Amino acid sequence: MSTVRPIASNIYPILLFLSAMLVSAAAPADEATIALRCGRIIDVVAGRASGPATIVIRGERIESIGNAPIPAGAAVVDLASMTCLPGLMDLHSHIEINPDSLTGSDLGRSSAERALDGLHNAQTMLQAGFTTLRDVGAFDRYYATVAIRNAITSGRAIGPRLFVAPHLLGPTGGHGDFNALAADLQIEVPTRVADGADEIRRTIREEVKYGADWIKVAATGGVMSAGDNPHHTAYTEEELRAAVDETHRLGRKITVHAIGTEGIRAAVRAGVDCVEHGTLIDDETIALMTQRGTCLVPTIYVANYIIDNGPQMGFPAESIAKGRALREARDKHLRRAFAAGVKTAFGSDTIFPHGDAAREFAELVRLGVSNAEAVRAATVNAAQVLGIADQVGTLERGKLADIVAVNANPLEDIRTLEQVRFVMKGGRIVKQVAP
Repeated sequence: MSTVRPIASNIYPILLFLSAMLVSAAAPADEATIALRCGRIIDVVAGRASGPATIVIRGERIESIGNAPIPAGAAVVDLASMTCLPGLMDLHSHIEINPDSLTGSDLGRSSAERALDGLHNAQTMLQAGFTTLRDVGAFDRYYATVAIRNAITSGRAIGPRLFVAPHLLGPTGGHGDFNALAADLQIEVPTRVADGADEIRRTIREEVKYGADWIKVAATGGVMSAGDNPHHTAYTEEELRAAVDETHRLGRKITVHAIGTEGIRAAVRAGVDCVEHGTLIDDETIALMTQRGTCLVPTIYVANYIIDNGPQMGFPAESIAKGRALREARDKHLRRAFAAGVKTAFGSDTIFPHGDAAREFAELVRLGVSNAEAVRAATVNAAQVLGIADQVGTLERGKLADIVAVNANPLEDIRTLEQVRFVMKGGRIVKQVAP
């Protein structure tokens, strides 16, 4: 029998009927009917709140939304003091990474330990309201995130819907390579290092062979990596085009880690589907992304965490210095991208405590994104990027019942999303905090 262990000490006990629903993670959702009495409901597409209204869920899907009589025998959940909206999605999670992983201690963990940590962290994010995640790479030589995804999909474990790019693919000496290791230390790094178009294609084939939903490539240097420069382009355009071509040929999508201006532009020209970070994006690339519909996943809060908490966490001084050097320029460039209407999806880059992922919302708003646009980034926009907008991302009849509730209206107070009170994924209640 599978059970969910406590995720955080400040989470209130779940109601008794919830425990009964979760007795067996392997059991499929039955056709039981649940009625959620919501004080308000957010239409994320229109960017407005209405209500009160009742959402009726039968099995795993929404049967109706409105004020019709509640079906006989339905279990009624009183959310009359709360605002209901679609389950949140984070497209830049790292469920196997904990903050202490970045201090050098991570090399002592086996793939099995990473899988256990990853499932725990995924469950933490589910409790925080994130019913869908895209994990974009772990320091794991093998494929633990694929195993976590499969366990959740099959019902053997409870967790958010998971899409996986198992490893970051980067060049020798680039972001993702372990550059701080001595030259005579022979070690197979737990990422993927590939040089040249042929080797890149072979590596992508291997990722797909073992279960990748997405491919992630380092187009520039990074902040949390030794000895490389975030401003420098990591791959030639020929190599980037090979990565895009091979990924798309195999029916997958590709995203890139990209901080420096030239690397972002080269990746967009090569045809990537998403850009992660986009820190120093310029007007030319903004226009190109807008024209092509390339998605930006900006990950703003993570740099603040590195700068503010890095010294006491023991993060490398080089990484903290890189973050400080980029922060002011980041705000200026991303403001311009948001103002120009670049399609944006929510991503937090959880190398910080996973329960804090929703802090990204306030950072988006600080840089000019409206509250409604920030909510769309984590719902309908993210669903479109993942190719599942016909199933989730909005509250509509026939869609999967991924629903969260918060105390206030996030269109007025975006930080209410940092304290999710109710979570349902696919018709199953996985969190309910007593009013």
